Amino acid sequence: MINCIWFVVGALGFLQISPSLAISLFGDDPVRVNFCCPDGEMLRLRMSKDQLLGSWSYHMAECVRRKGAKNTLEGMEVSFLDSKNNQTEVKRKLAKLDNKMPKCGRGLQISALNFNQTNLYANGTSQLKPSVSIELRQYNESVTDARQGNVYMDGKPVCDDGWDRNAARVACRELGFADGEPTVGSQYGNVEDDMAMDEISCRGDESSLYECDYTSLDDCGGAEGAGVVCSDTDGSTVSVDLSGKLVLRAEEVDTEDYCLAETWELAGGNLYESYKTVPYRLDGFDGTLALSCDQCMEEVVCFYVRYFLDNFGSKDWDENVGISGGDGDFFINNIVRIADKNGDNEVNFEEFESKIVEYLKIAFNILDRDNDGSIDEVLTNEAIKEYSLEFFEQILKNAVEYFDSNGDKSISTDDFISVLRFNDRNEDGEVTIYELIGTSLINLPAPLYTAYTLLDEDQDEKLTIDEMLGFLRRTFTIIDKNGDCNINFEEIVTALGASNLKEDFQLGIKLIGQQYITLAKYFVNGFIAKADKNKDTKVTLEEIIKFADFSFIDRSIQIAPSMGYPNGPAFLYLTGGYERGYGPSNSWREQRERIVVVWLTTLNTFLNNPVYQSTPSTQCGLSGQ
Repeated sequence: MINCIWFVVGALGFLQISPSLAISLFGDDPVRVNFCCPDGEMLRLRMSKDQLLGSWSYHMAECVRRKGAKNTLEGMEVSFLDSKNNQTEVKRKLAKLDNKMPKCGRGLQISALNFNQTNLYANGTSQLKPSVSIELRQYNESVTDARQGNVYMDGKPVCDDGWDRNAARVACRELGFADGEPTVGSQYGNVEDDMAMDEISCRGDESSLYECDYTSLDDCGGAEGAGVVCSDTDGSTVSVDLSGKLVLRAEEVDTEDYCLAETWELAGGNLYESYKTVPYRLDGFDGTLALSCDQCMEEVVCFYVRYFLDNFGSKDWDENVGISGGDGDFFINNIVRIADKNGDNEVNFEEFESKIVEYLKIAFNILDRDNDGSIDEVLTNEAIKEYSLEFFEQILKNAVEYFDSNGDKSISTDDFISVLRFNDRNEDGEVTIYELIGTSLINLPAPLYTAYTLLDEDQDEKLTIDEMLGFLRRTFTIIDKNGDCNINFEEIVTALGASNLKEDFQLGIKLIGQQYITLAKYFVNGFIAKADKNKDTKVTLEEIIKFADFSFIDRSIQIAPSMGYPNGPAFLYLTGGYERGYGPSNSWREQRERIVVVWLTTLNTFLNNPVYQSTPSTQCGLSGQ
């Protein structure tokens, strides 16, 4: 035996194998990872508020000096996943690769680890025993060993107010599973009105829903039942494998792209909101954190696509998020209809992002007038002040695509029947325009009736895409006096003046219009300049899609509501909301009536233009649909 040992030692010396490799051969090599902060410093996490969404999340991480702070993770023996051996856990020591934090912005991803906690769900096997207080029902029937259904506590349903992933996790673990995803809106059939819980709020580590914060007084209806989809896989488990990779539920993060921190503190913001960012509220967790970057959350387009789907959709067990049609929601159903590429009546992240990028590409191509693959011309010409016929036609076509629920390439009350059903006075399953507005179209003011007849040429109460395009092109012809296939604000005011709009009203329109043109130019110029990452003065579609300057977005959102409010005196003058508005009368009612007459007279003159009686033809290179 001794001879064998000396032989191995001699062989290693002869081959000049490094000590670390020698250790590796005997299976004792440590797992090297990055630590966020060096000794003498600790991690500080700061929250910030998204100006558009109004939500708080952790966007900043920094190392701050703390006397006596020491990294005790280095040299600690912890459990790692062995990916080559059925994800079994093996003991190894942690070693320092470097002190380095990932450089993240909005995409800072915080994962909670606890190296001292045994994984109860290894190999997909739950060790929890189901509680007798909780059960799942589907369409008011209790289902034995169900993995999904509406949640009932002691025979009463749970309201979906406050129901989230943390609550679903607690419910599923109480049922004996490892984890769960939430459902809302009584997805498994309407429930009884008498709820066991309302406004529930869980950390995610409770052993029963009764340990969560909730109220027993509810204001919920039968369509607001909370539900779950349970799994044997613990989605909250975050671990490190033997190669040093961080293993999250939906991805693996390379060793150089994350760091670990055992000592950390929170600063700023609403700490109660932190559970939206990490599996547990950080103010209730004292274990190790792993910091990494979510590239999607670093990009504006991807971030808001993800946010929309997270809030209006659901996730499967592979973390694929999406929205489904057929639930009676008019707006969601229309999104699914236009964005569903594979015909499964669902829209996943890739499909929804693809649709958004499609719209961006359309706008990009319109602005790229010289077809050089860049919209840098927006910074140097009148692109914001004038718009082409193609621009308006694309808006119209996309609007029809979205609202055309029945797919007949027209817009009518039939497309809105799900939201207009209460206007169906004779309960025949259809809503006529008469039922909608409460009067016959012929009784409308003459200019409004004329506008309708010009739009709906065959008077069938359906506006086809051809009818709307014809009306748009005729209107564009009237305004585009110089025939350059673009109309600007001055041409619009001139056209209204030619229709006998009074000069003081033209002045008011100019004041308001100039305000919005100036704001638009400011925002677009700023966006384009920020998007030009490589500073080559060329702004490509890819640079716009990958735009990542959230600080610009936040500043713009703060500016827009204040400076974007209509010019007060001018707006009130044009609408009759100002006491000393148009006309000599001191009567507010008479003043409003005079102003209405001014606008209707102008509209009537505009619509009586002979162009509306002509047949639309090929215009600016555009024809047909």
